Amino acid sequence: MRNSLLFTPLLLALTQLAQAAEPEFSGPEPTAAQAQQWLDEGYLPRQQALTRAAEQLASRSATLCAKPDEAQLQATRQAWLATSSAWRALDGAPAGPMVLARLGRKIDFRPTRIAELEAAINGGPANVATQGLGAAEYLLWGDNQPKAQLAKLKNPARCGYLQQITQQIATETHTLDEGWRIYREQLGAENPFFRRNMFSEHVNLLIASLTGLGKRMPTADAVSAEQFVEWRSGSSKAQLLAQLQGAALAYGGISRQLQDDGHSELDQRMQQALTSAQSSCGQLPANLDKATSAARLGCSKAIQQARKTLQDQVAEKLDLTLGFTEGDGD
Repeated sequence: MRNSLLFTPLLLALTQLAQAAEPEFSGPEPTAAQAQQWLDEGYLPRQQALTRAAEQLASRSATLCAKPDEAQLQATRQAWLATSSAWRALDGAPAGPMVLARLGRKIDFRPTRIAELEAAINGGPANVATQGLGAAEYLLWGDNQPKAQLAKLKNPARCGYLQQITQQIATETHTLDEGWRIYREQLGAENPFFRRNMFSEHVNLLIASLTGLGKRMPTADAVSAEQFVEWRSGSSKAQLLAQLQGAALAYGGISRQLQDDGHSELDQRMQQALTSAQSSCGQLPANLDKATSAARLGCSKAIQQARKTLQDQVAEKLDLTLGFTEGDGD
């Protein structure tokens, strides 16, 4: 099975490394039941939401190409928005096989390279820069010409390319199904390697994700729409909130550990920091370039505060070694 072949050697290699030379771990070691519960509640639902949305996007794209009308275009755009939001939610707290596979690079390479994409549509070479969610967004909305895209997508080669890359997104998301299953299995295995590493890995990657998210919010007085990642679809705010929601969902396992250790007050501070970030950013207008610099700064600072509380207080209280960067979650 291709998925198993992809992930089993990587996971077994880590286990063999743990057996050969015991690495130094930091932080608490959850029981098998606790580790799997954390995965089941905070990670697997986000993976499953992404695969369902990606399948729907591929299906909607196929229907659009068979019948390119306004209704099918709008349905495909909604499927893209759902898929992109599901990806952002998963990327809000990455872990396990999605990190090993570098899923973000495969399905959401940014920035979209328009010249290369147009060449690929016309039969030129395709690569990660001409595929994924960014390329699909361009084909569905264009550059400030959303109404012109239906006529363009009536070109079989152009719509066929959209269909091809949305199928590629669905395929890539499903390559992780077996990896997540194996990771869950390893969390319950006799060898404690993955359980011992769980808090350190997951908290580090969550810090990296919040750091990267904060950098995506420009705070200068004058900004343009193009400075926001999903500017073509006008969904940058929705995507940002999806990422924060993903982070809040994944935090559940950390919350339980803090409460079990008698640190309920710290847990409440961290939960409040995440809630404040969602509230502050949620007050921004749908088009983020229309927000005042003060409002954008407030959102950015709230994200930074959540990251700082997690890094400086929660990680310290759990005695974790910090070392990931935001690139580790790509």
